[in-house]
Amino acid sequence: MAFILALLLFGGCAAPPTPSEPIGPTTDPFLALLMAGDTLAAQGRRTAAEEVYRQAAALRPADPIPYLRLAHLYQKWNRPREGLAALEQAGRLGAPSRQVEPLRVILYADLGDWEAVLSHGVVALQDDPADRGTRHRVAWAYVVLGEVEKAVAEYGVLLRGDPLDPLANERMGVLLALRDLGAADSYLQAARTSLAEDVLEVLMGGGDPAYRLAQVGRVCLAHAEPVLAVLALREAVALQPAYADAHALLGQALGMMGRDREAMEHLEVAVELAPQSPLARSLMGLYYLDRGDPRAARPHLEMAYDLDPENPAFSLYMARLYADLGWHNVVGIWLDEAARLAPDDPQVWEGVVRFCLERGMERRGVEGARRLVDLLPESAVAHDLLGWAYFLTGDVQRAEVHLLQALQLDADFVFAYYHLGQVYAYRGEKRKARACFVRALDLPIDSGFRDRIEALLEGL
Repeated sequence: MAFILALLLFGGCAAPPTPSEPIGPTTDPFLALLMAGDTLAAQGRRTAAEEVYRQAAALRPADPIPYLRLAHLYQKWNRPREGLAALEQAGRLGAPSRQVEPLRVILYADLGDWEAVLSHGVVALQDDPADRGTRHRVAWAYVVLGEVEKAVAEYGVLLRGDPLDPLANERMGVLLALRDLGAADSYLQAARTSLAEDVLEVLMGGGDPAYRLAQVGRVCLAHAEPVLAVLALREAVALQPAYADAHALLGQALGMMGRDREAMEHLEVAVELAPQSPLARSLMGLYYLDRGDPRAARPHLEMAYDLDPENPAFSLYMARLYADLGWHNVVGIWLDEAARLAPDDPQVWEGVVRFCLERGMERRGVEGARRLVDLLPESAVAHDLLGWAYFLTGDVQRAEVHLLQALQLDADFVFAYYHLGQVYAYRGEKRKARACFVRALDLPIDSGFRDRIEALLEGL
């Protein structure tokens, strides 16, 4: 059927198959290229698929199908701007709105352009009101933009269509908890996600509403959901304007969203309200440290440590602070202290290892990475870090062993391909190095990392 539709399209009589629709065997060069591109894309060989789709577009420049294929490919490849460009071309060539608009919504969501998600999402839902993916993104756009009631309405539509939708239940539960702590329970129970379970535990605990909302915000931050955290923490400080820890956490969440001016306002309020709060001091110090101002960070981080010297994270902050200040002779002391306080905590050891490898302390990095592998022998991240540490100290053979082990544990771990490619390039094994770098490029990565890998490829 797909082959027949494609032939009809060739004659201008039918809509093109969607990018997910398979194409049957054919001797037509254009359709053969599409088939080959689809096969490569399904195998994750995106660099090769891109080239094949481009060949198809060159063969039939007035046909939108190759550009639709490219737009889907770029979306899965974390290249949303290129995806939008391909989609624009598909639209100019006559691709129907029902194929263009839902993908446009996805790409704008990937870019974080939530106003565009709303404007195009409305169009997409007019074409297909049952498109759950688009409605989910529209609902989340309302959340990001702070229009909670509209978001609740959209999640309500989703749940009427599928009462067991875990994400819709989770989001509905958290949003309802902002105004009515008791109304959220049934949705959070139905969600069965780790975030929902943690929020439910908070709501079932004691404390006044402001405290519980602040704890909801803390849980959302722990689950890397700063948008939800901001909503909960704003409600907490509205109920109790002098709640220092809620202001501190709100500042952290806003900073994670790139809203630095608002973040600083709440961090300053937190420190003013509770100058002896380790949380407020540490988050204020980290705010400055993350923005390249260690001198401003120093009094806050030193006070945070003095207030809570048994917290291993604070020892890591001190190591980073003094390294940024150029006081390298004391950095090792603080790394040792972090390890002493948390000898069996893999998160602390990973922090130590990453710090060492970024700061030219490779031999200490090897020691830390060995400990991390002892704690997490089945972790691709741990083996990748140990392999890279070995490479940086000149032990190329052991580096290869652990990087290959990382890929055995996670065949799509991009950093292991990137590091292993450099091992092979160092040994002069250009074919193997090229294969690793191309595989890394095939995986979803950001543009800066892509540029680094392409530069290494050009240097082979």
